[in-house]
Amino acid sequence: MASTPVLTWDGAKRLGVQCLVDPDRTPDRRRLQAALCDRVRVLAADKAPIPVVLLAPGDPGLIAADTAVLLFHANVQPADGGAGSAPLLVFSLRVFRATAAPSELFGAAPRATRLPAKGTNPTPQFDAAVNAALAETLPWRSRPAP
Repeated sequence: MASTPVLTWDGAKRLGVQCLVDPDRTPDRRRLQAALCDRVRVLAADKAPIPVVLLAPGDPGLIAADTAVLLFHANVQPADGGAGSAPLLVFSLRVFRATAAPSELFGAAPRATRLPAKGTNPTPQFDAAVNAALAETLPWRSRPAP
């Protein structure tokens, strides 16, 4: 079973995805945020029994009674300066539902992957990290218990 409480999904008719990439000074942050958010939406939609849509900041869907929201929060960590080093993208995923009592103590474990080259093209490593987090977050993606 996924660690996500069942009540979070009770009556949910769609999953909205909202993303935030920090820090603000990250070069081309808005474009990176849009590209990563769209990729998270595509990966979350795999085998989803409900529509998965992007939600912009301030969208009324964020608090709609029939919507669960997948929050993707990432932080770009600068390269360490070593040969071949690249910035790291550290992220977490969690589900929010305005109409459900908060009952989730912990979401998916935070993950880290290299920042995609040129910043906007998600890599297979990014996909693998997001898919691992989704398996801990979404009931239709959960892994069977060992």
